[in-house]
Amino acid sequence: MGSLLTGPVVEFAGRRRVLLVAGAMFSAAWAAIACANSPANLILARALTGFCVGVVLPSAQVYVSECAHTGVRGVVGSMPSVFMAGGILSSYLAGSWLSWDRLAVVSALFPLALTCSLWWLPESPGWLRSRGRLKEAAASARWLHLEPLPAPDLSVFTVSSAPQPAPPPEDVPPGRAPLLLPFFLVTALLVFQQVSGVDVLVFYTVAVFRAAGFRDDRSGTILVGLFQLVATALSLFTVDRFGRRVLLVASGVVMSAAMFCLGGYFFLRDRNMADSLGSLPLLSQLLFVTGFSIGYGNVPFVLMGELLPSSHRSVLSSLASAFNLGSMFVVIKTYPDLAVALGQHGVFWMYSFFCLASCFFVVLMLPETKGKSLEEIELLFLGDVKKETAPGTEAEKKGSEEKLDE
Repeated sequence: MGSLLTGPVVEFAGRRRVLLVAGAMFSAAWAAIACANSPANLILARALTGFCVGVVLPSAQVYVSECAHTGVRGVVGSMPSVFMAGGILSSYLAGSWLSWDRLAVVSALFPLALTCSLWWLPESPGWLRSRGRLKEAAASARWLHLEPLPAPDLSVFTVSSAPQPAPPPEDVPPGRAPLLLPFFLVTALLVFQQVSGVDVLVFYTVAVFRAAGFRDDRSGTILVGLFQLVATALSLFTVDRFGRRVLLVASGVVMSAAMFCLGGYFFLRDRNMADSLGSLPLLSQLLFVTGFSIGYGNVPFVLMGELLPSSHRSVLSSLASAFNLGSMFVVIKTYPDLAVALGQHGVFWMYSFFCLASCFFVVLMLPETKGKSLEEIELLFLGDVKKETAPGTEAEKKGSEEKLDE
């Protein structure tokens, strides 16, 4: 629900303002969890934290991508994933020695820090410019040390004022690029991110270790969280060096191999053939979180801020995030039943197949955006529409010649 409602609000009120309010709501929700005196209050407060996740996820990604210089947009756009991995690790650590209500108090401090830090930051130059507040946009861009704002007649935000043979992005008919194709690409990557099974390992780490007969399950859980944080931090040095496509393919291959090995362990264990493979579940999960962190952990969110057209970025980011969170819910909810129906090995092999399928999708469908400005990426998709809709194309010329012959 949070993601679905965020788009229009972010477009109307601005990215920074929405994040300020959401951060305060997030802290209040965690405080309500800590003070809950009944199951009903606990469920209500927990639902509010879920709502806040839906608000913050698309808003933060759009904000950081619009406030980042082209040369470091991949690094800056990956920072939310780094802090997310840090939050998961801190929850693992604190949860090993704190009660759940005290853990909620600790969790309330993080969104409070977000709210406090945002007071010192400017609004997104892109949003200010889209609202006609050009002086404020220029001041924000200078504060952020961005490139100079393009002249109005060259800006993709004012392209509709000049005569063009093709319709501007906001007037493209439904089902045509550059609106639906970028949205499809981003949404597909976010769905692939979830059907890789990552949140099964995040939410069921202890359960998976126990099912595998791993003795020190809590230490293994903390080690997995630590590996994820380190690998995500290291990905900051690769996202703008190797490009998005290479990292996603490498990530998909590594995750597929890790899930295949984890499924293989359960397959052999069920046949009493895994006595010498006791460390394989831990090694498989460490390999998986490493592969996930170098690509699918952050690149889909970077591409969310890059591929979606500026005129509809807020709304489409919210919808894409809704698909992402909806997929996460389905994967987490269905895991116990699938483990019974398919066996532990069957579930992880299914996730392995999805990881491998994502590689083919990236190779066949996804364009590279490394080093391109947001305007260049938008015009990349707009160019396909112009070829199809501009008068005087080869198809129209051929049709005219046929009519003349008749």
